[in-house]
Amino acid sequence: MKPFSCVRLLYSAARLFRNTTSGNGLFAYTTGATDLQNKIDKFLAQPPSDPAQMRESVVSALQASREELRRIHGYDKFGLDPSRAVVSGSIEKLLKDGQIVFDKELLREIFLMKFPSGNVIDIILLFYSRNPSAYIDFSTALIPLRDSLYNAELKDALKITDMTTGHPNYVAQKNTYMRHSLYRLAGTAIGITAFTKFGTQFAVDQGLLLEVWTQLSSLNSIILTYVINSSFFVAVVKFGRLLSAAGGDYLTWQKGTFYTHWYRYCDMMAMCAKIVETDVKLNGGVDNSKWLMEELCRSDAMLGTGYTLAPGHNREGQRVRLLEARENLEDLKMQAYWMTGGDGFEWVEPDQDPAEIIWRDHLQHLHSPAVGLLDGKSLKWAEDLIEEKKD
Repeated sequence: MKPFSCVRLLYSAARLFRNTTSGNGLFAYTTGATDLQNKIDKFLAQPPSDPAQMRESVVSALQASREELRRIHGYDKFGLDPSRAVVSGSIEKLLKDGQIVFDKELLREIFLMKFPSGNVIDIILLFYSRNPSAYIDFSTALIPLRDSLYNAELKDALKITDMTTGHPNYVAQKNTYMRHSLYRLAGTAIGITAFTKFGTQFAVDQGLLLEVWTQLSSLNSIILTYVINSSFFVAVVKFGRLLSAAGGDYLTWQKGTFYTHWYRYCDMMAMCAKIVETDVKLNGGVDNSKWLMEELCRSDAMLGTGYTLAPGHNREGQRVRLLEARENLEDLKMQAYWMTGGDGFEWVEPDQDPAEIIWRDHLQHLHSPAVGLLDGKSLKWAEDLIEEKKD
């Protein structure tokens, strides 16, 4: 054997050994849920010392778990295979381990892997258990929401909304940001006013300004205060309209809610509006899915101590979000059509959105793939049986 061939053979063997002992090589090929479980146990028993390699190995293990769940879903549509529980348990064991740094960056990577909604909910619970004071950013929360809506899993999407933008940690950080913003605004106004008044006097004493500016400094302070107050209230009005529009054509706030509540829960309202919009496209209108509007727009004045209009839970433990259904725009159009006798209306064919067609095809293959793959002739026996029953 030539020396060059020997060196190349030794290099290939060393590289193979390195890949096998690293996380990527360990999870590159798995033969089933049990094999994946054993490899995760082996990895946790002897984790790499390098933090970067540790993170890379954790991501590889999670990707292998996602592929295994996708393979199981290919033949088990009803969730009866116990292998699902094995994979889910392995994921839980991996993320619960104290050696693993489970931060926001890793959570976002997990969301981008597009795990099933049930696993996503469990992973979010694990994230809060490892990070009790953490919150999930709005942009990060939209990833599992869009995936659950794409799969028409509306109840899971609502749970994800409550666990992200509706979580107390998220609301608390919004409240903290709003309070600090008000403090900065008030401090800026006070600073500018004080500088205008006392700074003018200092400039006059130094001979930089004429004596007449001493009498005008108070007037300047009044004018400046008026301008700041006017700008503040104009910003509040425009900001309030923007927050109120977060519900789109379907949701608004219940009567009596404050602007501060609008700001703290506007992201939650936007996600709920996306859920309602998806439900309308699936079922043809909010009247066909009353459970969703009843869940979102539940109202109960008796909350906490006394009669206070605040978010929380009612006496039955049900979530109160202080949302309210908007007037149905299509119903208003129909009423206007009948009241005017059709004047000013024109009949047009509805637009065919290619993205919506692709979405519906995805749902058909996701929830009933076996029927979609069957040939029409193979189902003729069922049609004949139905006709015989009719006769």
